[in-house]
Amino acid sequence: MSFLKRTTPRNPSLLSQEQRDERKAFAIAVGIHALLFVFMLVGFVSTPTTPQPVQVELWTDGVSPDAQPEEPIEEEESAVEPEPEPEPEPAPEAEPEPAPVPEPEPQSEPQPQPEPMPEPEPMPEPEPEVAPTPLTTPPVPEAEPEPDPEIALEEARKRKEEQEAAERKAREEAERKAKEEAERKAKEEAERKAKEEAERKAKEEAERKAKEEAERKAKEEAERKAKEEAERKAKEEAERKAKEEAERKAKEEAERKAKEEAERKAKEEAERKAKEEAERKAKEEAERKAKEEAERKAKEEAERKAKEEAERKAKEEAERKAKEEAERKAKEEAAKKAAAEKKAKEEAAKKAAAEKKAKEDAARREALRAAMRGDALGAAGIPGGTADRNQAGGGGGDDGYAAKVRACIRPRVIFNVPPRQGSANPTVQFRASLNSDGTVREVLINRSSGITGFDEAVRKGIAACSPFPRPPGGVYPRQVDGVYRMYD
Repeated sequence: MSFLKRTTPRNPSLLSQEQRDERKAFAIAVGIHALLFVFMLVGFVSTPTTPQPVQVELWTDGVSPDAQPEEPIEEEESAVEPEPEPEPEPAPEAEPEPAPVPEPEPQSEPQPQPEPMPEPEPMPEPEPEVAPTPLTTPPVPEAEPEPDPEIALEEARKRKEEQEAAERKAREEAERKAKEEAERKAKEEAERKAKEEAERKAKEEAERKAKEEAERKAKEEAERKAKEEAERKAKEEAERKAKEEAERKAKEEAERKAKEEAERKAKEEAERKAKEEAERKAKEEAERKAKEEAERKAKEEAERKAKEEAERKAKEEAERKAKEEAERKAKEEAAKKAAAEKKAKEEAAKKAAAEKKAKEDAARREALRAAMRGDALGAAGIPGGTADRNQAGGGGGDDGYAAKVRACIRPRVIFNVPPRQGSANPTVQFRASLNSDGTVREVLINRSSGITGFDEAVRKGIAACSPFPRPPGGVYPRQVDGVYRMYD
């Protein structure tokens, strides 16, 4: 009832198909249980209380004077019922008599020599066979006479008919009482169910009204709380937005000021760098122009001196030739041959002097180039350069210029040199092409050290040393070949 009360709606038309099926199954189950109860009650009432007698025939070889008379044992018929039955009582027997030798009946065949058995065997019956219970044979007094078997059978048949009539009446009475009891119980059950149904409906109606009232109050309370919650959230949202707006404006203002300050500093820094660059370029341009002017003046001075020297020599030669011509004319005839020999000697001497002068000039230029190449190679770490010999203690070189070149290249080689392990010393062979003013035009790596980063650092360091320090002779070579070692 509680299950139906919780899940079944008040209006039957609102029941779902599943709920209708559940009600139908419940009604069928109740009906089946009621029928089973009625069948069981009828079975209990119709069960016979007194077992019917059973006739048993026994055969024997003869009567022994010492043998006790045996009483025929009757087999009881028991009905198979679903419930256990009480143990049947033996039927009333006639006076004890000695076991007679009965005449054989036509329906059964006598056995020739049956063995005496302590327990009789049950005869086949149409009903399910039940093992008979052996009956205790009471002692038979010897003084009483033996009754007639036909009389005993007739009496047993009459008793059986009377017993069947009594059992039939008892069964009819029990069925009538069971029917009346079932009707009474069914009526009481119907009244009880009707009362319970009325109480259940009244209770459901009260619960429904109470539930509706509770739901209405809960709904009103929920709406009130929802309204208050919505107002509170709206107020908080407005305050949060106002706060966020104020924070956003403050942040934008701070960012704007920071951006303006950064732009102002960047502009000042750019202007300062531009000014310094302009000053550096102006200074370099002035130095370049001064250097070119000095070179031009030196070249003009050299050309002037060379021209004056040539004119002087030409004048001297002309004077010498004039003198020789005068002497020749004076001695034309006498010393013609001697004059010719002298002239040849003078020409040879002149040629030798010119060759000597040319050799001296070439040697001087070669010495200047060698000095420049030695200074550059020594500054770059090449063995055999003048700077290297000067550092090693050899005499005669410009040790100050080598130090200048080394001081120019080495700081510009930017490379994180690892600790040295063993005797390995990575070496870069390079060639630097210079302009006439000592600026570096190109740097080529002729042989790599095997470390790409170190090769690139050496190339950038040589290119950054531009212009090279001016050599003592004042003239830069066009190319400088050298090596750079990592651990020198």
